[in-house]
Amino acid sequence: MKKIELLRAILTQLLTKPMSIRRIVDLTEYYGKYIKKKYDIECLPTIDIRTLFPDFNIKIEKYTYLEGTSLPIDIATVTRFAKGFNACNYFEIGCWRGESLFNVSKVAEKCTSLSLSTSEMATMGFPKGVIDQNHYFTKQLQNVAYFEHNSRTFDFSKLKDKFDLIFVDGDHHYDGVFSDSKNVVNLRKNKDSVIVWHDYAFTPERPRPEVLAGILDGVPKEFHKNLYHVSNTLCAVLIMKDFQGTQKAIFPTYPDKTFDIQMEVKDFKR
Repeated sequence: MKKIELLRAILTQLLTKPMSIRRIVDLTEYYGKYIKKKYDIECLPTIDIRTLFPDFNIKIEKYTYLEGTSLPIDIATVTRFAKGFNACNYFEIGCWRGESLFNVSKVAEKCTSLSLSTSEMATMGFPKGVIDQNHYFTKQLQNVAYFEHNSRTFDFSKLKDKFDLIFVDGDHHYDGVFSDSKNVVNLRKNKDSVIVWHDYAFTPERPRPEVLAGILDGVPKEFHKNLYHVSNTLCAVLIMKDFQGTQKAIFPTYPDKTFDIQMEVKDFKR
Protein backbone atom coordinates (compact mmCIF):
# COMPACT_ATOMS: atom_id res chain seq x y z
CA MET A 1 0.00 0.00 0.00
CA LYS A 2 1.32 3.43 -0.96
CA LYS A 3 1.42 6.43 1.34
CA ILE A 4 -0.68 8.39 -1.15
CA GLU A 5 -3.53 5.92 -0.57
CA LEU A 6 -3.42 6.59 3.16
CA LEU A 7 -3.33 10.35 2.53
CA ARG A 8 -6.30 10.11 0.16
CA ALA A 9 -8.30 8.20 2.76
CA ILE A 10 -7.47 10.81 5.40
CA LEU A 11 -8.48 13.71 3.14
CA THR A 12 -11.72 11.97 2.20
CA GLN A 13 -12.53 11.50 5.85
CA LEU A 14 -11.78 15.17 6.56
CA LEU A 15 -14.11 16.34 3.81
CA THR A 16 -16.99 14.01 4.60
CA LYS A 17 -16.76 13.91 8.38
CA PRO A 18 -14.86 17.01 9.57
CA MET A 19 -15.75 16.40 13.21
CA SER A 20 -14.07 13.00 13.33
CA ILE A 21 -10.42 14.06 13.20
CA ARG A 22 -9.56 11.87 16.19
CA ARG A 23 -10.76 8.82 14.27
CA ILE A 24 -8.63 9.78 11.26
CA VAL A 25 -5.41 9.26 13.15
CA ASP A 26 -6.63 5.92 14.43
CA LEU A 27 -4.51 3.69 12.22
CA THR A 28 -5.97 0.63 13.89
CA GLU A 29 -9.33 1.39 12.34
CA TYR A 30 -7.83 2.31 8.98
CA TYR A 31 -5.69 -0.82 8.64
CA GLY A 32 -8.48 -2.99 10.01
CA LYS A 33 -10.66 -1.89 7.10
CA TYR A 34 -7.73 -2.20 4.70
CA ILE A 35 -6.98 -5.86 5.45
CA LYS A 36 -10.69 -6.70 5.51
CA LYS A 37 -11.18 -5.20 2.06
CA LYS A 38 -7.98 -6.54 0.49
CA TYR A 39 -7.70 -9.96 2.12
CA ASP A 40 -11.15 -10.51 3.63
CA ILE A 41 -9.72 -11.31 7.05
CA GLU A 42 -9.59 -9.57 10.42
CA CYS A 43 -6.84 -11.68 11.98
CA LEU A 44 -4.69 -14.73 11.42
CA PRO A 45 -5.89 -18.17 12.52
CA THR A 46 -4.65 -18.95 15.99
CA ILE A 47 -2.68 -22.14 16.55
CA ASP A 48 -2.53 -23.53 20.06
CA ILE A 49 0.97 -23.27 21.49
CA ARG A 50 0.65 -26.90 22.64
CA THR A 51 0.17 -27.98 19.04
CA LEU A 52 3.52 -26.43 18.19
CA PHE A 53 5.25 -27.59 21.37
CA PRO A 54 3.57 -30.44 23.27
CA ASP A 55 6.57 -30.41 25.63
CA PHE A 56 6.69 -26.64 26.16
CA ASN A 57 8.98 -26.09 29.15
CA ILE A 58 11.37 -23.17 28.82
CA LYS A 59 13.32 -21.12 31.32
CA ILE A 60 14.18 -17.56 30.33
CA GLU A 61 16.80 -15.37 31.96
CA LYS A 62 17.75 -11.70 32.08
CA TYR A 63 14.12 -10.62 31.91
CA THR A 64 13.51 -7.06 33.12
CA TYR A 65 9.73 -6.55 33.21
CA LEU A 66 10.44 -3.05 31.88
CA GLU A 67 8.78 -1.09 29.09
CA GLY A 68 9.85 -1.98 25.59
CA THR A 69 10.54 -5.66 26.08
CA SER A 70 8.59 -8.66 24.85
CA LEU A 71 6.24 -10.68 27.02
CA PRO A 72 7.96 -13.59 28.81
CA ILE A 73 5.86 -16.02 26.77
CA ASP A 74 7.05 -14.38 23.54
CA ILE A 75 10.73 -14.79 24.42
CA ALA A 76 10.05 -18.33 25.60
CA THR A 77 8.30 -19.13 22.32
CA VAL A 78 11.15 -17.87 20.14
CA THR A 79 13.65 -19.71 22.35
CA ARG A 80 11.65 -22.92 22.07
CA PHE A 81 11.57 -22.63 18.28
CA ALA A 82 15.36 -22.23 18.29
CA LYS A 83 15.78 -25.21 20.55
CA GLY A 84 13.92 -27.37 18.04
CA PHE A 85 16.56 -26.89 15.34
CA ASN A 86 19.80 -28.82 15.22
CA ALA A 87 22.60 -26.22 15.46
CA CYS A 88 20.12 -23.39 14.94
CA ASN A 89 21.23 -20.41 12.87
CA TYR A 90 19.18 -17.46 14.15
CA PHE A 91 18.57 -13.99 12.73
CA GLU A 92 16.91 -11.16 14.63
CA ILE A 93 15.80 -7.71 13.52
CA GLY A 94 15.49 -5.29 16.43
CA CYS A 95 17.51 -5.97 19.55
CA TRP A 96 17.65 -2.99 21.93
CA ARG A 97 18.39 -4.40 25.41
CA GLY A 98 18.68 -7.88 23.93
CA GLU A 99 16.54 -10.04 26.18
CA SER A 100 15.30 -12.25 23.36
CA LEU A 101 18.72 -12.45 21.70
CA PHE A 102 20.37 -13.36 24.99
CA ASN A 103 17.97 -16.23 25.62
CA VAL A 104 18.08 -17.62 22.08
CA SER A 105 21.88 -17.42 22.06
CA LYS A 106 21.94 -20.04 24.83
CA VAL A 107 20.33 -22.69 22.60
CA ALA A 108 21.34 -21.55 19.09
CA GLU A 109 24.71 -22.29 17.55
CA LYS A 110 24.99 -18.99 15.70
CA CYS A 111 23.08 -15.71 15.93
CA THR A 112 22.97 -12.60 13.77
CA SER A 113 21.53 -9.31 14.99
CA LEU A 114 20.44 -6.39 12.81
CA SER A 115 19.59 -3.36 14.90
CA LEU A 116 19.91 0.41 14.91
CA SER A 117 23.34 1.81 15.70
CA THR A 118 23.71 4.24 18.59
CA SER A 119 24.43 7.05 16.10
CA GLU A 120 21.23 6.29 14.17
CA MET A 121 19.28 6.22 17.40
CA ALA A 122 20.70 9.64 18.33
CA THR A 123 19.87 11.06 14.90
CA MET A 124 16.31 9.75 15.17
CA GLY A 125 15.88 11.49 18.52
CA PHE A 126 15.92 8.54 20.93
CA PRO A 127 16.46 9.59 24.58
CA LYS A 128 19.94 9.07 26.02
CA GLY A 129 18.65 6.43 28.43
CA VAL A 130 17.34 4.35 25.52
CA ILE A 131 20.59 4.73 23.57
CA ASP A 132 22.69 3.78 26.59
CA GLN A 133 20.80 0.48 26.91
CA ASN A 134 21.43 -0.62 23.31
CA HIS A 135 22.68 -4.27 23.43
CA TYR A 136 22.57 -4.06 27.23
CA PHE A 137 22.56 -7.84 27.75
CA THR A 138 24.28 -9.01 24.59
CA LYS A 139 27.58 -7.18 24.17
CA GLN A 140 29.61 -10.04 25.62
CA LEU A 141 27.98 -12.88 23.70
CA GLN A 142 30.48 -14.89 21.66
CA ASN A 143 28.13 -16.52 19.14
CA VAL A 144 26.50 -13.33 17.84
CA ALA A 145 27.40 -11.31 14.73
CA TYR A 146 26.21 -7.71 14.90
CA PHE A 147 25.07 -5.49 12.06
CA GLU A 148 24.18 -2.00 13.25
CA HIS A 149 21.98 -0.38 10.64
CA ASN A 150 18.38 0.60 9.98
CA SER A 151 16.74 -2.47 8.44
CA ARG A 152 14.81 -0.29 5.97
CA THR A 153 18.04 0.79 4.25
CA PHE A 154 20.28 -2.18 5.07
CA ASP A 155 21.90 -4.11 2.21
CA PHE A 156 20.68 -7.62 2.98
CA SER A 157 23.15 -9.09 0.49
CA LYS A 158 25.76 -8.55 3.21
CA LEU A 159 24.23 -11.51 5.03
CA LYS A 160 25.97 -14.56 3.61
CA ASP A 161 23.96 -17.05 5.67
CA LYS A 162 20.47 -18.47 5.40
CA PHE A 163 18.62 -18.99 8.65
CA ASP A 164 16.60 -21.61 10.46
CA LEU A 165 14.78 -19.08 12.61
CA ILE A 166 14.10 -15.39 11.98
CA PHE A 167 12.61 -13.03 14.57
CA VAL A 168 11.24 -9.72 13.25
CA ASP A 169 10.96 -7.23 16.10
CA GLY A 170 12.02 -3.89 14.62
CA ASP A 171 9.87 -0.99 13.43
CA HIS A 172 6.21 -1.89 13.98
CA HIS A 173 4.78 0.74 11.66
CA TYR A 174 3.32 -0.52 8.40
CA ASP A 175 6.26 0.56 6.22
CA GLY A 176 8.79 -1.04 8.55
CA VAL A 177 6.91 -4.31 8.87
CA PHE A 178 6.33 -4.46 5.11
CA SER A 179 10.01 -3.87 4.34
CA ASP A 180 11.29 -6.36 6.93
CA SER A 181 8.78 -9.02 5.91
CA LYS A 182 9.64 -8.70 2.24
CA ASN A 183 13.37 -8.98 2.96
CA VAL A 184 13.39 -11.89 5.41
CA VAL A 185 11.29 -14.30 3.35
CA ASN A 186 14.30 -14.92 1.13
CA LEU A 187 16.60 -15.47 4.10
CA ARG A 188 15.02 -18.79 5.09
CA LYS A 189 17.41 -21.73 4.87
CA ASN A 190 14.81 -24.24 3.71
CA LYS A 191 11.14 -25.21 3.97
CA ASP A 192 11.57 -26.02 7.66
CA SER A 193 12.69 -22.50 8.50
CA VAL A 194 10.38 -20.38 10.64
CA ILE A 195 9.75 -16.63 10.73
CA VAL A 196 8.33 -15.08 13.90
CA TRP A 197 6.95 -11.53 14.03
CA HIS A 198 6.62 -9.81 17.36
CA ASP A 199 3.76 -7.43 18.16
CA TYR A 200 1.42 -8.92 15.59
CA ALA A 201 -1.14 -8.28 18.33
CA PHE A 202 -1.81 -5.66 21.00
CA THR A 203 -2.69 -8.47 23.40
CA PRO A 204 -2.88 -12.26 22.91
CA GLU A 205 -6.54 -11.76 22.01
CA ARG A 206 -6.47 -8.53 20.00
CA PRO A 207 -4.61 -8.32 16.64
CA ARG A 208 -2.72 -5.20 15.60
CA PRO A 209 -4.04 -4.41 12.10
CA GLU A 210 -1.15 -2.15 11.04
CA VAL A 211 1.39 -4.90 11.70
CA LEU A 212 -0.79 -7.56 10.09
CA ALA A 213 -1.17 -5.39 6.98
CA GLY A 214 2.62 -5.10 6.71
CA ILE A 215 3.03 -8.86 7.07
CA LEU A 216 0.37 -9.71 4.49
CA ASP A 217 1.66 -7.19 1.95
CA GLY A 218 5.30 -8.19 2.50
CA VAL A 219 4.90 -11.98 2.38
CA PRO A 220 4.10 -13.63 -0.99
CA LYS A 221 0.41 -14.44 -1.22
CA GLU A 222 1.08 -18.17 -1.74
CA PHE A 223 2.50 -18.27 1.80
CA HIS A 224 -0.49 -16.62 3.46
CA LYS A 225 -2.06 -20.00 4.21
CA ASN A 226 1.00 -20.75 6.35
CA LEU A 227 0.70 -17.65 8.53
CA TYR A 228 -0.59 -18.19 12.06
CA HIS A 229 -0.95 -16.42 15.38
CA VAL A 230 0.52 -18.40 18.28
CA SER A 231 -1.98 -18.65 21.12
CA ASN A 232 -1.28 -16.77 24.35
CA THR A 233 1.42 -14.67 22.65
CA LEU A 234 1.81 -11.47 20.64
CA CYS A 235 3.55 -13.44 17.89
CA ALA A 236 2.69 -14.34 14.32
CA VAL A 237 4.60 -17.09 12.54
CA LEU A 238 5.27 -18.32 9.04
CA ILE A 239 5.65 -22.07 9.28
CA MET A 240 5.39 -24.30 6.22
CA LYS A 241 3.01 -26.84 7.68
CA ASP A 242 -0.73 -27.29 7.57
CA PHE A 243 -2.37 -27.36 10.98
CA GLN A 244 -5.86 -28.54 11.82
CA GLY A 245 -7.96 -27.12 14.61
CA THR A 246 -6.90 -23.48 14.33
CA GLN A 247 -9.46 -20.89 15.37
CA LYS A 248 -10.03 -17.17 15.56
CA ALA A 249 -8.78 -15.50 18.71
CA ILE A 250 -11.56 -13.55 20.38
CA PHE A 251 -11.90 -11.49 23.51
CA PRO A 252 -12.57 -12.67 26.09
CA THR A 253 -10.95 -16.06 25.53
CA TYR A 254 -12.01 -18.83 27.88
CA PRO A 255 -8.82 -20.28 29.40
CA ASP A 256 -8.06 -23.83 28.27
CA LYS A 257 -4.52 -23.94 29.63
CA THR A 258 -2.40 -22.33 32.33
CA PHE A 259 1.33 -21.76 32.73
CA ASP A 260 3.40 -22.41 35.84
CA ILE A 261 5.74 -19.48 36.51
CA GLN A 262 8.66 -19.41 38.93
CA MET A 263 10.38 -16.08 39.59
CA GLU A 264 13.75 -15.30 41.09
CA VAL A 265 15.27 -11.81 41.29
CA LYS A 266 18.98 -11.45 40.64
CA ASP A 267 21.19 -8.37 40.74
CA PHE A 268 22.67 -7.45 37.39
CA LYS A 269 25.94 -5.66 36.76
CA ARG A 270 27.52 -5.23 33.38
